[in-house]
Amino acid sequence: MSRIALSLLFAALALPALAANSKPTGTEKTSIAQLEQTLAAAQGKLDADLAQQLLGMELVERLDTVRLARLQAALPGVKSRQSLLILADQSEFLPPPDDEAVQEAVPEPAETRQMLVRIVNYVNSTIRQLPNLMALRKTTGFQDRPQEDRQEETAVVSLSYMPLHDMGSSSIVVTYRDHKEVVDESATKAAKKSAPVGGLVTSGEFGPILSTVLADAIKGKITWARWQQGAAGRVAVFHYVVPAEKSNFNIKFCCVVNGYGSNGLPEKVLFDERSGYHGEIVFDPADGSILRLTLEAELPSGGLVPRAGIAIEYGPVEIAGKSYICPARSVSILEAHTTQQPSTASRSQYRGPAKTFLNDVVFSQYRRFGSETRILPGESEPPPK
Repeated sequence: MSRIALSLLFAALALPALAANSKPTGTEKTSIAQLEQTLAAAQGKLDADLAQQLLGMELVERLDTVRLARLQAALPGVKSRQSLLILADQSEFLPPPDDEAVQEAVPEPAETRQMLVRIVNYVNSTIRQLPNLMALRKTTGFQDRPQEDRQEETAVVSLSYMPLHDMGSSSIVVTYRDHKEVVDESATKAAKKSAPVGGLVTSGEFGPILSTVLADAIKGKITWARWQQGAAGRVAVFHYVVPAEKSNFNIKFCCVVNGYGSNGLPEKVLFDERSGYHGEIVFDPADGSILRLTLEAELPSGGLVPRAGIAIEYGPVEIAGKSYICPARSVSILEAHTTQQPSTASRSQYRGPAKTFLNDVVFSQYRRFGSETRILPGESEPPPK
């Protein structure tokens, strides 16, 4: 069984955190309906002012991709559109608004079992039938800055809280070959990209995460959640829970101090722990095709990494004249304590406010891996005499 991992390739600072206030308490709890009303009333508002207003909100319901695109199209500029994207990404693991609910009877146990069979058959056939392919994966990274006091060489430096903000974006070519997902370094050099984004790194959005999560969920617990309105009609939702002892999900964080060498320098090690998790599978009840998958780690609130999760949306993509269901976008989030108490070497002593890392990923430019050759009829040479 292959493992899936949510990794934070980020050098944690070995600096003391003296204050524990991380976020302001004045964020405005906002429903999707209230958000739409606010944006409708903000016509003519300056882009920067509207962006700042959006950063002061916290959604209590999920803002889906369709609504996000519609609302962004009416915004005045880049800053407000990015603030709305951050707001939507932070809402990925929340329940949908009431107007997306479908009031229909809960299916009978026999019917839900048949739905699960369709999902299993779909995942197995999807992984087998998906061709060797290449896609462009564009990642936009966001980070916040917790409020804290840091003891530096000459004085204590106070840092004020900064909400999630753009840390840059990068585009790399991902290859799915022989049922394995790899980053094609040679193709990546030829792709247009900006400076690489440090911080959160995810992988497995293609076949591996589907098969691994489903296998784990079957060993854990799968229950009916609800009917829901999707972009193309009614969809079904299962909820699942996977205990740690049956999980193939690892949280990785680089790096934590694990003692000091004879030279007095800190010795750092990779934080790598298996975690239980839960989430939702959104699918077409007719054929079991998975449209959305979420995964949230079950972690102790006081641990080094108190939160981690990923949500992936799938959609039809045409590759070499055929239609396949492939990843369209994903959102991943991880919170980690990145500062250490003075004169300690244990990772249990990492305290202070947790720092948030958020990645928004879009997949595009799908194409078959390899070259295509056509043999055309032509005049043959006359046989030798």
